Amino acid sequence: MEIDLKRARLEELSDIAYEVYLGQSQTFNYLDIMILKFIGEYGYGSSGNTDAAFMRAIGKACLAAWEPAALIFDFSALTYAWGDRLMQVFDIGADIYLDDPFPMALIVGEGCEEGIRTLLLGTESHKTIEETGWVFKEFSHSWAYIEKELQRYEGAL
Repeated sequence: MEIDLKRARLEELSDIAYEVYLGQSQTFNYLDIMILKFIGEYGYGSSGNTDAAFMRAIGKACLAAWEPAALIFDFSALTYAWGDRLMQVFDIGADIYLDDPFPMALIVGEGCEEGIRTLLLGTESHKTIEETGWVFKEFSHSWAYIEKELQRYEGAL
C-alpha cells in the first residue's frame, strides 16, 4: 500500500511573522507578561483564514511553552482590514484560569486600528477603539492595564 504524505509546516499557512518577548510584572515580580507581536499583512476577508489559524496556533504554542500570567498582543506592525476569523486568536488563553479570565490586552497600529475597531465594535459603531477597555495604541497603556488585571485576579494566580 502506498500512501502519499505531504509535509506540512505552520509557516506554510501564512506570511505573517511573529516575535515573542517576556517581561516581569512590576506588581508581582514572580509573574511574567508575554508580548506576542505579529508582523505583516493579514489577508482580506476569508483569504485571512489561514493567517488566523497560524496566529492562533503560534499563540497557543507560546502560552504552553512559557506559561505567562498574562498576554499582550502587539499588532502595531500588522496590517488588517477585515476578516472575522481573527476573533479566534483573541480567545487563546480562555482555558488557562478556569474561573477567571486570562488577562490580555491588544496594541494596535495605524495599519489595523480601524479594522480591529469594526471587528470588535461593529461597522455601525461610533465608539473609539479605546472604549473596548482592553485595546490600546501605546505599549505603556497596555502594560498598565495588564498590571491592574493581575491585581484583580491575584487569587487565581
